[in-house]
Amino acid sequence: MEIGGYQSYLDYYLIKVEEVALISFVKVGYFCTCLCTLLAVVSGRVASSEEHINFAIQYYPPFIIEHGAEQGLIIDVFKLFAAQYRYKINYLLYPERRSSVEIEKGTVEVRMESELWYRGITPMCWSEPLYVIEDVIVTHKQAEQFDMTDVKSHLFLGRFGYTYPQLEPYLEHDQLQRKDYYSEHDVLSVLAGGGHKAIAFTIIGRPTLRWYQLQHAHFDEKLVIQGISDVAPLQLQFGYSQKAKTLCNDFNHFLTDFKKTEQFKKILLKYGLKGQ
Repeated sequence: MEIGGYQSYLDYYLIKVEEVALISFVKVGYFCTCLCTLLAVVSGRVASSEEHINFAIQYYPPFIIEHGAEQGLIIDVFKLFAAQYRYKINYLLYPERRSSVEIEKGTVEVRMESELWYRGITPMCWSEPLYVIEDVIVTHKQAEQFDMTDVKSHLFLGRFGYTYPQLEPYLEHDQLQRKDYYSEHDVLSVLAGGGHKAIAFTIIGRPTLRWYQLQHAHFDEKLVIQGISDVAPLQLQFGYSQKAKTLCNDFNHFLTDFKKTEQFKKILLKYGLKGQ
């Protein structure tokens, strides 16, 4: 007996079962496709959450040092922060002046700086201090009767692009002669060489001076500290973009807790720095 073109009830039901199974298979396949698409989107979001950030660096030991790969107090701490918050760091080695220009333009998110040294006018976000630095006045040991109040009789050896707030009034009014060099090492080398030993001086962070004296014995033999010029917090300066502000807030949240840890103390000791 035929039923609507089918040979029997059994054939009819078997065919219907096959049709249902086919429809279910198509639906499951469609569901799987949608699920895979969703997972791909989610995976993409996770991957994109590891944001790339541009970090402009200048070598300023023991805070940023080059030994084949960047290291130093700032680098070690920032690497741990970036790993925890899923940031990918692009280190860009820029001279001081260029790094200050790039962060103003927004092409750089973070750089080493201090609010006390900053002379720009763009509102920036600042980290909590990583370390407080004593800036010291350094001369050749044979500089006799060195008197900072008589600046016209002296020659200041500085670093290109650096500002020295305590000297700016004299420099602006041409009351102090200045010669610039590319690094603190170059400055100390000239100063220790004694070419202008009677009148030359520099201002440098005490930890940086000590770092170079440990690396170069003649710096320790030839140079002397004449006094403290200033005290400033070493910080990270973040840009004005929303991305940089988020980065700044994340870093400050991280740093507040991290500075209380034994791991931070070990990093300080690693670079010959004292706890504060």
